[in-house]
Amino acid sequence: MSNTPLQTRLRQAVQGYYDALDRNDVDEVLSDFSGDVLYRRPGYDPIVGLKGLREYYTGSRKLAAGRHVLRAMVVEDNNVAAHGMWEGDLKDGGRTSMGFAAFFSFDSAGRITEHTTYFFTPAV
Repeated sequence: MSNTPLQTRLRQAVQGYYDALDRNDVDEVLSDFSGDVLYRRPGYDPIVGLKGLREYYTGSRKLAAGRHVLRAMVVEDNNVAAHGMWEGDLKDGGRTSMGFAAFFSFDSAGRITEHTTYFFTPAV
């Protein structure tokens, strides 16, 4: 099955987002999002807007230097589901690796309007 131009563009956008995160290029990361983005991740209140997202990436984010490795992406309409592994350092000095699943919704300009991430860790 071949990708449509939209599917290819959205896959590249998600990969570019993770590449910018891994370079700690917050300005590039933020350029991937719409101004009224809604970002959800376990352990944090929902983050709304670019200002809140900048504060998260430059302050409260617990991850330090690391690398995202995407294993699979599924694209449907303007939505992407991604699955992969993150490994790297924590801001508290520790080191970890964990699986994740992330879900993205895009607007017509190709910017992320919603992003939700889940982690593969023991919980219940």
